[in-house]
Amino acid sequence: MNARQVVTILMAMSLNACGCNDDNPAWDGFLDTGLDPTGEYDLPLDTMHEPPPVPDATGDNICDEQDIDIHHELVRLMLILDQSSSMHGTPWNDATTALEALLVNPAFYDMHFGLDAFPDGSPGFWSSCMDATWVNPFPCMRCTADSCGTAAIPQVAMAPQYISATNIIAHMNNPFFPPVCSNTPLVDQLGYYATGPGSVEVPDLYSDDGANYLVVISDGEDTCFDGDPVGQIASYTTQILDDHGIMSFAIGFGSTSGTMASELNAIASNGGTSFTTFLHAEDGAALEAALADIASDVLTCRYVIDDVSPSADPDLVNFYIDGTIVPYDEDCTETTGSGWHWADVEHTTVEFCGEYCADIKSGGVDSISATFGCQTFII
Repeated sequence: MNARQVVTILMAMSLNACGCNDDNPAWDGFLDTGLDPTGEYDLPLDTMHEPPPVPDATGDNICDEQDIDIHHELVRLMLILDQSSSMHGTPWNDATTALEALLVNPAFYDMHFGLDAFPDGSPGFWSSCMDATWVNPFPCMRCTADSCGTAAIPQVAMAPQYISATNIIAHMNNPFFPPVCSNTPLVDQLGYYATGPGSVEVPDLYSDDGANYLVVISDGEDTCFDGDPVGQIASYTTQILDDHGIMSFAIGFGSTSGTMASELNAIASNGGTSFTTFLHAEDGAALEAALADIASDVLTCRYVIDDVSPSADPDLVNFYIDGTIVPYDEDCTETTGSGWHWADVEHTTVEFCGEYCADIKSGGVDSISATFGCQTFII
């Protein structure tokens, strides 16, 4: 089981007396939790330690048990991908390989991804442009209607990596993409999310229950907008951030200079992220690294506990990573300290720190579990 899947936490709330060993605050008879293939809970005792005392079921001294869920703090990335004619061939193949690497990385298993490639004509539309039965010395004249189109909904809806990955790769492997005779409507594509129908057609991206991002990948400047593309891109990117709380990254793929660099920097400098200039990816390997850098940067080590019972005592809780207890470290952060701490005053979000966070971001963690009701083990 991967830590980015929904992980079930056993919550043992003490009624009159906890069934834990009160003489040992760092009770070492904790449960090594996991999910068996049938979906039932498998809670074998750690054989290296003595089992916990059996509660007296004849009286009131019984630990009430309630299953609750924990999930990774939501992070959503909408991939805004240039699929204009200039991406045909090696650039498109390199982009496909880079996205495949991103979408199979276990560290990003429950990160949400979507794909909005532009311009967004349908495969049937684009294939008809070069239909061999239609003889014309200027076949691209037949494709003008959608060569700058951005009105269609994203090709792949926002969903966790393990759901959206298959559909994103299927689009990348469709032989009609990137389409011939297509342009680069970068300005209008950002307008779709700033003032267009994006908030209605991609509502998840605008929700406030997580962190939401656009990742713009382009190999050229806008070839559709009649006006000041740099200024308009800056305006749209700022509006996307200020009005909707969506942050933006920019990646320049291939050779970048002049107007293209200025347009991508207009996104990066107004996108609200720590990357204030665009990332340059000269080839497929560099694009793969840039995507991994962005995904790792936005992936948090915070986990949200669902439906916490009012009787759950936040001072009587322990968390475990792969069955090993993680100590409480009140002042730790993602990069400092070594343990966990509450990330909110409501005690519904826990943040893992230091080496534990590094393991989570590397994809090296298989399970995260917890028990409520016993004295917290402090570093």
